[in-house]
Amino acid sequence: MREIKEKLAKVLSEKLKVEVKPEDFTEPPRNVEADLALACFNFVKELKQKPNEIAERIASDLENAEAEGPYVNFLIDSNALAQSVLNEKVSKKEEKKEKIMVEFAHPNTHKAFHIGHLRNIITGESVCRILDNVGHHVTRANYQGDVGLHIAKALWGIDQLRDEYEKIKKQDLDKRIEFLGKTYALGGQTFEKDDKVKEAVFELNEKIYNKDKSIQDVYKTTRGWSLEYFDKVYQRVDANFDRFYFESEVFEKGRETVLKFLKKDVFKKSQGAIIFEGEKYGLHSRVFINSKGFPTYEAKDLALAEMQYKEFKPDRIIHVVGKEQTEYFKVVFKAMEQVFPKLTGKEEHLDYGWVSLKSGKMSSRTGKVVLGEWLLDEIEKRIAVIMKKSTVKDKDLIVKKVAIAAVKYAMLKIGVKVDMAFDIEESVNTSGDSGPYLLYIVARIKSILRKSKVKSQKSKVVKINEHEKVLLLKLAKFEEAQAEAAKQLDPSEIAKYLFELAQEFNSFYHQCPVLQAEDDVQAFRIRLIQKVEQVMTVGLNLLGIETVDEM
Repeated sequence: MREIKEKLAKVLSEKLKVEVKPEDFTEPPRNVEADLALACFNFVKELKQKPNEIAERIASDLENAEAEGPYVNFLIDSNALAQSVLNEKVSKKEEKKEKIMVEFAHPNTHKAFHIGHLRNIITGESVCRILDNVGHHVTRANYQGDVGLHIAKALWGIDQLRDEYEKIKKQDLDKRIEFLGKTYALGGQTFEKDDKVKEAVFELNEKIYNKDKSIQDVYKTTRGWSLEYFDKVYQRVDANFDRFYFESEVFEKGRETVLKFLKKDVFKKSQGAIIFEGEKYGLHSRVFINSKGFPTYEAKDLALAEMQYKEFKPDRIIHVVGKEQTEYFKVVFKAMEQVFPKLTGKEEHLDYGWVSLKSGKMSSRTGKVVLGEWLLDEIEKRIAVIMKKSTVKDKDLIVKKVAIAAVKYAMLKIGVKVDMAFDIEESVNTSGDSGPYLLYIVARIKSILRKSKVKSQKSKVVKINEHEKVLLLKLAKFEEAQAEAAKQLDPSEIAKYLFELAQEFNSFYHQCPVLQAEDDVQAFRIRLIQKVEQVMTVGLNLLGIETVDEM
């Protein structure tokens, strides 16, 4: 479609003696029988004519063009469309445009890995693939919290369950992680109720920051459990990282940075703490070093930003973090501008919506949060039941792939900033707007291609009917969907496109037999559905979803 728009724009530019860009063409309304539309308002000043007069002028000069008020509607030649779409590479990378770091996942050690983390990882990985696909050089970063009060609470809980801790060290990873969840919950709940416990937790927190030898063994051991578990989850959902950052490597530098710029009046002392006065910039003030002298998340983020920039020199750093941190990032970014002017405009917050479970039990372990792996396991069980009578090879592997597709698609089809209630039943539906449905469409096309006796990649020009043209037009819009997803940092643009393409394929397939068609027609339709399969495969890969050959 881009090629067709470029050619048409060139013709119009020469005729009108004004610049017409490919981006000027839009999709006409559904009730208009046309393939492209051009609004003429932008040319009024240079041509010194009314929009409807310009539209009439263009329509009178070109075939397959019709003026409608200030718009010109164009019909694209079906054979030209087919040549453009079927010969175009599905996945083509332009020269690298920007160096972009996407920072996502960032779970805290010693804490439960919930479905909010799952949405974060799935979103971040997809955004990386989309940006890379349109030509950017992407670095995947993961900032994990391995110091702080939450760990002190967990270590206090371990102290209360010391005998169980010694036994659990010999158990498998899942048992160890379950134990960590229990100790964190114990420490967190008791911390809120008992002042003596609160004091003990604060002492443990100081020991963590000061790397006290008395707690190093249990701290390093349990930190290792968490990181091993996170790696297991990352592998399960096929998320990859180029650099793992940790709070433990930036907290000291964060404190030094704040103290240095305290002397330069970027920060000020307030009630024993050191703050950044956000009110000066229409924001709110935040503490960067607390009254006990420890750097807060804010101070650590300053050091992290400096470290990321020095190591990778990115043009943009995108932080995939929940929308509840929106005001936090506004203040931190403003403080960064004062401390590191070179980072001005480079830091971005990609905020994603809340995620909860629509129905059913909230968690198999805690009763309070939905654990990420619980959801993955639950979806896998549902898919296994659906495919119980299937005779496909490697059924267990296919069940796992379809389950991952169900979770990822359900989380990515919703606009990235929109809150969602995860619907388990909807996510595993094989005939609705779901990951399994899209995988089924791809598997169905692959089945047709295997049965076809037409092996040639070339086909003669045939008379293209309306159903074939509609499918060609939808295929032609894949490039635009990719560009929009990259611009908005929103994978739902790809998900929406793929579902619409799948529906157009279904409509085409019911109206246009493939294997029963005559030789030339069959050859053309084979090329057409091959292109659908290629686009679906590339598009699903952008969502982090791997296709299957059969279901």
